[in-house]
Amino acid sequence: MRTEITSFSQQEGEPLYEAWERFKDLQRQCPHHGFPDWLLIQIFYNGLEQSMKISIDAAVGGAFMGKSIEVAKALLEEMASNNYHWSSE
Repeated sequence: MRTEITSFSQQEGEPLYEAWERFKDLQRQCPHHGFPDWLLIQIFYNGLEQSMKISIDAAVGGAFMGKSIEVAKALLEEMASNNYHWSSE
C-alpha cells in the first residue's frame, strides 16, 4: 500500500474529486503508512495531470506547494467539492 501511495497518479480523464478521494482512500487502507502530511500533499500534487496543477496554482494565485499544509489540504478539499458539484449538475 505504501508503494501505491508514493506512486499515485491521476488517471486519464479522472476528475479532481475522484483523484482526491482515491488518494485519501489509499491512506485509509494503510493507516500506518508513516508519511508526514507535507509529503502526502506533495505526492498527490506531483501525481496530478499538468493541466490540473496549473488550475490549482492559479486558484492559489501562485505556487500551491508554497502554501502551508493546512491551507493546501483545505484548498484541495474545497476544489474537489466544487469539482464534484459542478460535474454532477
